[in-house]
Formats: sequence, C-alpha cells, structure tokens
Amino acid sequence: MQKIDMQEIEQQHKQLIALLNELNAAAKRWESRETLLRMIEAVIAYTKLHFSTEEQLMLQCAFPGIESHKALHQQLVADVLHLQGKLEYVGEKQFTEWFDHWPFARVLAHIQYADKQLENHIAKL
Repeated sequence: MQKIDMQEIEQQHKQLIALLNELNAAAKRWESRETLLRMIEAVIAYTKLHFSTEEQLMLQCAFPGIESHKALHQQLVADVLHLQGKLEYVGEKQFTEWFDHWPFARVLAHIQYADKQLENHIAKL
C-alpha cells in the first residue's frame, strides 16, 4: 500500500487558522460589512475544500471513524455559516462584539483531537 501522509492536511490547517486569524483581526479593526462578508466567504470556501480533502484521505486509508468525523465537519461548516448569518443580521458593531467570543477553540480542538485520530490511524498503516 502507498504511504499516506498528513502533510497536505497540516498545510491546510495552517491556512485555515491564518484565514480565521485574519477574520478576527478584521473584525477587531471594525472593517466594513462587505469586507467581513468576503472574508467569511473565503473561510467557508476553504473550510469546504479542506474537509473534502480530509474526507478523501479518510476514505483512502479506510479510517474507521469516518462517519463521526464527517458529522463534526458538518457542524463546523454550520458554525461558519452561522457567522455569515450573524453578521448579516446584527451588523458590524454587534458582530464584532459577539465575534470576540466566537469559539475558535472548537476549530483548534477539532484539529488537535479529531484530526489527531486520523493522523494516528495513518501512522499505523
């Protein structure tokens, strides 16, 4: 069997975190609604690309937790879509105040724990 590695996934994690950090910084700078919406759309698109790549890898390596992992992906996408809806509904000021409390920890926890399980599975192949 061909050796599978996590290098592409790890690079995507770094890019996703960078996008989220940029969005956080833009919200704290009180950027316009249009700018924030563009940034959220970029996060949504990249998140979907990343999850698609990760799910293809899970299929390729017969990861036993694929269904529960995919459910976590669906929840994280719903969270990001909620960001978009929140901005459109409350406007920039309230969004920025609310965004300060947005759980970046969920994304980091997913990478550190759920994706670590995939990494450990691949290491055993």
